[in-house]
Amino acid sequence: MRVLLNRFAAALSIGVVAAAPLAAQNAATCDPTANTKGDIAKAQFSMTRAISTVEKGTSTRDVQEVLRLVDNGTDNPTARNYLRGEAYIIYLMQPNALPVAPRSALGMTNNPTGTIDVYVAADSAFSLVEKAAPECIPAIRQWRQQKPWLNTLNAAITALNAGQLDSAEILAKRSLLLDRKAPYAYSVLGSVAQSRKNAAAANDYWKQTLDAAGTDTVYADVRVKTLYEIASAGSDKADAATGAAKRAAAKESIKPWQDYIAVANNDLLLADAIDNVARMYIAAGDSVSIPAVYAPLLANPSKYGELTLVHAGVVATRNGHPADAVKLFDAALAQNPYSRDAINNLAATYIQNNEFPKAFPLIDKLITLDPSNPDNPLLYAFAYQGLYKGTKDKKLQKIYTDSLIFFNAKSENAPVKLAVTEFTRRPDQTMLGGTIENRGTAAKTYTVNVEFLDKTGTVVSTETATVGPVAPKKTEKFKITSAKGGVYGYRYKPLT
Repeated sequence: MRVLLNRFAAALSIGVVAAAPLAAQNAATCDPTANTKGDIAKAQFSMTRAISTVEKGTSTRDVQEVLRLVDNGTDNPTARNYLRGEAYIIYLMQPNALPVAPRSALGMTNNPTGTIDVYVAADSAFSLVEKAAPECIPAIRQWRQQKPWLNTLNAAITALNAGQLDSAEILAKRSLLLDRKAPYAYSVLGSVAQSRKNAAAANDYWKQTLDAAGTDTVYADVRVKTLYEIASAGSDKADAATGAAKRAAAKESIKPWQDYIAVANNDLLLADAIDNVARMYIAAGDSVSIPAVYAPLLANPSKYGELTLVHAGVVATRNGHPADAVKLFDAALAQNPYSRDAINNLAATYIQNNEFPKAFPLIDKLITLDPSNPDNPLLYAFAYQGLYKGTKDKKLQKIYTDSLIFFNAKSENAPVKLAVTEFTRRPDQTMLGGTIENRGTAAKTYTVNVEFLDKTGTVVSTETATVGPVAPKKTEKFKITSAKGGVYGYRYKPLT
């Protein structure tokens, strides 16, 4: 399974420091306009006034005055460029400001009918100051990360999420003119390249994302997200290849998955990573190493989420390690006693291990929670089949055979099948979805009565959905939503 996500859930909100108030941004060690006189002093006065009115959107005239004054001489170029950079940023914060504007809009009398790329101009002015006065870099970065940068980056993310790749690319690159040190724009560009199936460019941008993020905790989320995307791209490459190329690509993709797993903080994505790295080991011809995938989970299961533990248990089962699978499913049930997947898989593993007495209580619980799924009685049938094979007592063989036949028939002859395909749990909402198959010979309408349960089994909320009429031998979808959170499991009344 490859989990597909929006590149960013919303406009940039994670890991971004809000822009500091403009008036407070000159650090004590950086004051290029101190002790100035003449036009520069007048320009600084106009800048102070522009800052004071920037939120009102009435700073354009003062910005024009600043630019006129700083262009009126060549002395003290550092102070003049600092003021230019500030003026360009404040202009971009005005209503209806254009990124590429007529020079006259900024009060420029030299070639007034020409145009100026304000982002490029701001970057050029600030870059000159950063080179001449490195102590001003922190203060200038605050200017670089003001609303023009933030709004442009948010627009790039919005365009990406809407599938508008050209716009996302243009906006992301424009935001980089103001700040090349933040990782977000590189991440957007990596996603754009991936969507265009340009793997080399995507990996290059993702590497730049990781370099920019470094170890700064502010950028932890984008760093983890990027590691996931690098690993996913590696799996995609392996999946698309054949023969020796497939084995090589799979082997190459293992390390990126390991890097992601080491820092993953999302249960759903970590579960997906466990699945993927196990698949890559198999594709690389190294199934012997698969236990290493889930070894940390066995050593410290409380550190991991329920979904991750269940998926790791399935990986252990599929690769011939049922004892490990039992420990992992047990750990998942310790976290969530009402996890249907953990109950089902643990019961099946006990049957596989010929530990039938341990399987029966789990099957009982499974059918209590999920009574109209004909797959569940089959577990009884498999268990009785195993008991039959394990005894030579004719009376017991007769009992086990009758039980096997009974539960097999109960599964095969079930008039309806409810299959859950979605169980989404959020702090303030729970969603349950799936299908209802009418196995009968006449159309029928079904009422699904669901109880959502907390960790102790207490009912959090009760919801109802009507499905149908469902035609004979046909299937219809259902979806039930509760406004309650804190849900661990569900049970529903048998469909009739």
